[in-house]
Amino acid sequence: MKKHSFYIPTMKLLITILLVLSIAYVEGQTLKPGKWTGEISYSKHKVPFQFEVVPTGEAVPEIIFINGRERRSVKNATIKGDSILIPLDPFDVTIKAKFGAMSLTGSYVKHYRHASMPLVAKFGGVRFAKKSTRPSPRIEEKWKMTFSPDSPSMSEGVGLFKQIGDQVTGTVISETSDYRYFEGISDGDSMKLSSFDGAHAFLIRGKKTGPKKWEGEIVFDRNYVESWVAEYDPKAELVDPFEMVKIDEGTHKPYYDLLGAGSGKDSIDPSKYEGKVLLVQLFGTWCPNSHDQTEYLVNWYNKNSDRGVAILASSYEANYSQEYGLKRLSQYREANNIPYDLVLGGRLSKTGAAMSLPFTERIQAFPTLVILDKKGYVRYVHSYFNGPATGDYYKAFDERFNQIIDELLAE
Repeated sequence: MKKHSFYIPTMKLLITILLVLSIAYVEGQTLKPGKWTGEISYSKHKVPFQFEVVPTGEAVPEIIFINGRERRSVKNATIKGDSILIPLDPFDVTIKAKFGAMSLTGSYVKHYRHASMPLVAKFGGVRFAKKSTRPSPRIEEKWKMTFSPDSPSMSEGVGLFKQIGDQVTGTVISETSDYRYFEGISDGDSMKLSSFDGAHAFLIRGKKTGPKKWEGEIVFDRNYVESWVAEYDPKAELVDPFEMVKIDEGTHKPYYDLLGAGSGKDSIDPSKYEGKVLLVQLFGTWCPNSHDQTEYLVNWYNKNSDRGVAILASSYEANYSQEYGLKRLSQYREANNIPYDLVLGGRLSKTGAAMSLPFTERIQAFPTLVILDKKGYVRYVHSYFNGPATGDYYKAFDERFNQIIDELLAE
């Protein structure tokens, strides 16, 4: 009996010590530094992505998402016990997961869509594992691409790819803007590329079907898969985004009450733009291409604000309500340090956004940039955006845009 009575409190003490040590470990644990590989699961597809965990000297590390030459840093993740919350600013998107030192399991949550997809990640790994032992085909830099080739919704694109060994990077430009930074491999007669920019996780898969021909599919979301065909074509181009919407220059002014309809009546005072060259951006806080253009405009405006120019940005939001939209604009302004006017246009709709423009029934893409002269008339419409992932196309936009502004300021 004496031995038994001694054994019970001893075991209780041991269990208590183990629990205390366990809690202390959970509260102090973090992700292992180095490169990680993850997967986001859609209905029938898994989209791989990679990120790097970098110690900061604090409890929470910096997390850097890797897409080709792009690095997107997140420094405001939070850790509580064995749970991590990674906000993918400036988008209304979050990664929520349980984690150990070398793995995590959780969800990729698009709050603005009320959508959640399973997500897992582990330390190390590769984005795509090479499966074929055959020599990989050479992927030329420029492709002429057709999406949904057998459908009435057929559209055109241009593939811009670079290959070093079996590694492939690049993007696709289309008349709804570019698909940003892709990274992957050439494997036998196939290619596999993915991109994760926070707002979207994309997957491109293709197979070589002829000397200069490919076909495959692109996965945009859990229920959105589109087929494509392509051929090498060094001369492949799209319609100039400055030429897509035809206008009668100097005859139209925007409807300012509609541009700021979501922010409320008289939210815009047109008189403050009199005598200035005005840029009107139609965008969405949910849109990575809009964010690329916003970054460009913020940098440009900070350098040119004293030249007699102004910017008015009008957003069109998914999951629309005035309360949600105004809150998102406040968060977006702070995240991007936006120094110019920002208003809520309304619900996400290309037709709805065009209601403020008397010369067209539907804009072609978000973002769309409308340029007005000093008298308040629309002179140019730029219908989609070739962002920094497009290289020379991005430089061409910058040159043409500044040339137009200089010309309008000189009038």
